[in-house]
Amino acid sequence: MADILKADLCIIGAGALGRTLALAARARGLTTVLVSRPGDAPGETTSGALRRAAIMASAERAHAMASAGALGLARAEPKPSFRAIGERAAALAEATAPAAAPAHLIAQGVTLLDDNAAFLDSRTLRVGAVSIRAGQFVLATGSTPRLPDIPGLHQVAFFTPDTILANLRKLSHLLVIGGDAMALELAQAYARLGSTVTLVPQGPLLIDFDPEPVAVLLRALREEGVTILEGASVTAVLPRSQGIGIALAHADGALATLDVSHILLAAGRVPQLDADLLAGARLRRDRLRPDHLLLRPDGQTSAARITAIGGAAGAFDGPHALRQLAHVLARASGRPAMPIDPLRLPRLVNTTPALAQLGRPGALQPAGQGQLLLRASASQTEAAWAAGDLAGSAKLLVGTKGAILGVSILGSGAGDLAAMLALALERGIGAAALGDLLVPAASRAALLVDLGRQYQSLHPPSAWARRWAALRQLLP
Repeated sequence: MADILKADLCIIGAGALGRTLALAARARGLTTVLVSRPGDAPGETTSGALRRAAIMASAERAHAMASAGALGLARAEPKPSFRAIGERAAALAEATAPAAAPAHLIAQGVTLLDDNAAFLDSRTLRVGAVSIRAGQFVLATGSTPRLPDIPGLHQVAFFTPDTILANLRKLSHLLVIGGDAMALELAQAYARLGSTVTLVPQGPLLIDFDPEPVAVLLRALREEGVTILEGASVTAVLPRSQGIGIALAHADGALATLDVSHILLAAGRVPQLDADLLAGARLRRDRLRPDHLLLRPDGQTSAARITAIGGAAGAFDGPHALRQLAHVLARASGRPAMPIDPLRLPRLVNTTPALAQLGRPGALQPAGQGQLLLRASASQTEAAWAAGDLAGSAKLLVGTKGAILGVSILGSGAGDLAAMLALALERGIGAAALGDLLVPAASRAALLVDLGRQYQSLHPPSAWARRWAALRQLLP
């Protein structure tokens, strides 16, 4: 007879998100089992994000050297060493590994199991010879890069955003296939490190973002040397003895060919959902996206005891995954949890200039009576003038009574400003309050103050409010 193990929380997937949840659950006193499936690499997700950030930081420094003349400094021609850059990134990732080590998890009271896992039903998970009955099961199995169906693609070697981080050689001509945030971020980084870069969106480009700031961002990338073929698609990959041939179809239907040295597939991700693992649970799939489970925004599946988070839930951005993690913890602890609204979570393109947006996807425009669109330009802020970086702007969509409905921010610090506004949305803070923000001199947050004061000027206090304020001053 198989051993039966009972727990408050059983997490399947020992990537970074799964381990973070396990440690947080133990800190709340929950009995926790973490199942590491074959192929799970400790620290894989965390180390990948850190390595990518390190490579992008090197690219940013190279660009700063090349553009130093704009700030009165001697321009220096950067000479990137891909080996040194890659080794530094790997060393930084390795330095964070001890916190994710199995010994640390065990010391914190997490029960670790490392074997093939499969649900017997929606309440029981079989791991090797052990059966687990848990109050909540959490799928933290991550995601894998989406591989487009392009003839000839699998006849050549190619990179994905996960594998390119291990590259230690200069890429003479890199073709980036994809049109999401990751595609643009890596295209800019490798162009700054000396590669010739061509980006083919292979479909919509930044479809979740307002087209107006997207156009400004694309112009900035082109000025740095990135070739962006909007509307184009790769129709075939042509293996050659030296280099790689690419057959293209442009937006106007014209056909062309391109010679490249390397290919990066950055066309999105898909949840990693093992059919053998999930068969017994009989979870429903999304009819419109069969490679996704049918989920609520918090990751709740069609089975009451099973939740998916992060990549397994199709939440490929950090804020959404972490919000799902917090929701699981609250539910497992018997505490109330606020519903997750994906439209209130910031979406970020971490390029230079950066682009962030909250609210409904696509164009940020008034759609109802009483809605108002406010604009502010970075060129009106001291911070932009001091840094010599005037290519920034913000758009704020405001509803009746000053409720913030959406925002789009382009420029340095866009991610941080979007995080501030996400908190404002969550706490019900309206547009008028932004005008009262106390920000340091030459702060990028002056954009938000500008938007708030615009709203205040359009909605002055009523006569009754002014009389009431005057009366209060007379009272002892």
